[in-house]
Amino acid sequence: MAMQRFQMMLDEELDAALAQRAAHEGVSKAELLRTYARERLLAGPLAPDDPVLQLCGSEGGADLVDEYAGRVSEHVDDALYGPATAPRCPR
Repeated sequence: MAMQRFQMMLDEELDAALAQRAAHEGVSKAELLRTYARERLLAGPLAPDDPVLQLCGSEGGADLVDEYAGRVSEHVDDALYGPATAPRCPR
């Protein structure tokens, strides 16, 4: 596979985090960035059962709106992670 040379600037904190993760995984920073780009840019669509789809009106989103009487934004955690097992602080 042919590679294109690419240069970018990172702030010191991000560069340090990248270096630490690359060392932990035993790869170069460049390889780690290529992996991240591949995962982010070439990934397929979300899995059909991904709970985030409920929030964008797919896969039962209308039922979610009806269940919470139009207050979906107040129940994002319930939609993504399931009902809370411990009481949450009131808003």
